[in-house]
Amino acid sequence: MKKFILFLVFAGLTISCNTSDDEGSAISEPTILGKWYIKGGTSNGGEFQNYNHDCETSRDFQEFFTNGELTFNGHNTSCELNEVESAAWILNGSILTISSSPFDPMLYEYTYIVESLTNDELILKQTVNDPEGIIVYRSTFTRN
Repeated sequence: MKKFILFLVFAGLTISCNTSDDEGSAISEPTILGKWYIKGGTSNGGEFQNYNHDCETSRDFQEFFTNGELTFNGHNTSCELNEVESAAWILNGSILTISSSPFDPMLYEYTYIVESLTNDELILKQTVNDPEGIIVYRSTFTRN
């Protein structure tokens, strides 16, 4: 659970959107379905930071399912799948909302802008109003 929450925070820090549906972007539910491996992201346009996978041969990933479920799958340093956390997701245009499942005691909801979505890459943007100012996070995921 801890790693999943860290991912959500990281993902929130690494998302931005320059393309809208009006410009013909390919943001659609069928395109987002499946496994997305966490690559890394940026904070406030800074240097790209790679995500640190504990296992080089079995990388952590998010998986979007048709039933509106999203799972985070994390591997430990022994390359064993040691963490699977579920959430709910909704894609409305370029807005992706990820929230806790109804039975999760820790309630949360995060909203991201899908900046880019192709068959091979997903870039999410999240803007957070922090006591120190506004922070824009961009997260990058790949299929491979």
